[in-house]
Amino acid sequence: MRQICLDTETTGRDPENGDRLVEIGCVELDGRRLTLDDRFLYHTLINPEREVPEEVVAIHNLTTERLAGEPKFAEIVDKFLDFVRGAELIIHNAEFDVGFLNMELARIGRPPIESICRITDTLAIARKKHPGQRNSLDALCARYGIDNSSRTLHGALLDSWLLAEVYFALTRGQGNLLMEASGRESAEKLMPLPPPESLRMIRADSRELAAHEEQLDKIDKACKGTCLWRFDPNAPAPEETPAKPA
Repeated sequence: MRQICLDTETTGRDPENGDRLVEIGCVELDGRRLTLDDRFLYHTLINPEREVPEEVVAIHNLTTERLAGEPKFAEIVDKFLDFVRGAELIIHNAEFDVGFLNMELARIGRPPIESICRITDTLAIARKKHPGQRNSLDALCARYGIDNSSRTLHGALLDSWLLAEVYFALTRGQGNLLMEASGRESAEKLMPLPPPESLRMIRADSRELAAHEEQLDKIDKACKGTCLWRFDPNAPAPEETPAKPA
C-alpha cells in the first residue's frame, strides 16, 4: 500500500463552525525514502471563501488577499483524491486534518476520506512510544535530531516532509523484523555488506545538479521561501510565531 504523509493549514480550529481549509501538502514515501520527484508530491493552496483571522495568518502567513485568487476546494478535489486514493495517509493529530477534509468533502457531496484511504495517526504512535512527554511535531523533531530550523512558519508541504522524517524515526527497526526473526547469522548470509572503503562514490553531474536545483525552486516556492535544503545557518533568526496545536 502506498504511504503518503499529509498536512493541512486552515482558517481556524473548528470545521463545524465555519472554518475552512487553505492548504494541503502531501509527500509520498518511496519505500523508506524521500524524493523530490514531482510524482511523489502534491501541494495546493485553497480559496476558503471567507476571511482568514489575523491570529491564524500569524501561524501560516496565508492572508485572505493571498488566497483570493486560488482555486476553491471543489476545483481541486478530483486531483487531490486521485493522488491519495488507495493510500495509507500518515497524519500528525489526524483527528484535526481528517475533520477538515471530511467537512470539505461533505460540503460538495463526497464521501469521507476514510472511504478511500487508511488513516495512521503519528500523534497516537508517539504518545504510545513516549507517554507523558510532549509529542508535537516540533518536539518530536527535537527528540529525534531532525532539523526543523526553517520551520518558522507553518506550511503544509514542509510539515509533510518533516512528518515523513518523524514517521521514519518513530517506526525505525520495523523493516528489520524479518531479519531479526531469522537470526543474525542467517541475515548476514543473506545480506553480506561490503567494507565501507570499497564503496564507490558517484557524484552528480551538471545536468543532475541543475535538475536538483529546479526541484528545490519548486519546493521553495511552495513553502514560501522556507525550503529546508536552502537553510543558511548563519542567517539571522526570524521572530518566533505561534505554533499550530499538536
